[in-house]
Amino acid sequence: PPAPPAAWLLEPFIETDAISMVRDPETGDTSIAWAGNSRWVEVTVAVWGREGEMRALSPSVTVREMGAVLSLEEKFQGGTGINLTPPPEDICSAEVIETVKRNIELAAATLGVEGFSRLDAFMHVDTGEVMIIEANTVPGMTPSTVIFHQALAEDQPVDPRAFFRRVVQLAADRHEQREAR
Repeated sequence: PPAPPAAWLLEPFIETDAISMVRDPETGDTSIAWAGNSRWVEVTVAVWGREGEMRALSPSVTVREMGAVLSLEEKFQGGTGINLTPPPEDICSAEVIETVKRNIELAAATLGVEGFSRLDAFMHVDTGEVMIIEANTVPGMTPSTVIFHQALAEDQPVDPRAFFRRVVQLAADRHEQREAR
């Protein structure tokens, strides 16, 4: 058998609070349910820009429509998953969202991310502390991607065409810099 690894990477266990849809049986109205017991939720945050100058967009939380785990359809099929961008004020304040964005930018800079990427993290809803789960340096561009929602939710909204133009320009600039070396 192969030798065990020389080192292990372990992360603290974080129990998150599920955010889900609840339907009132009498009226048929739906609402968001969140217990808020652990004070941690899972978020995904897009970043874009040059290395060391990455800008974080507004975080998104995913609402589970059924069950304890997101289905493949909720993750990847357009029109099935519900993402709240940014998270509602009853989950976290605008100040916490700004802190999360700064923390995500710091993580992106530390990881040396450039162009555009998506960081998945656990977010503490009271402090804005984040624990990075993973950095997706080639995030999926399915119909259910939240990157466009996040870009449109900014104080100065960025539409998808402008987003792609900027990403292509960043790649072209990087290529020119490498060619000049």
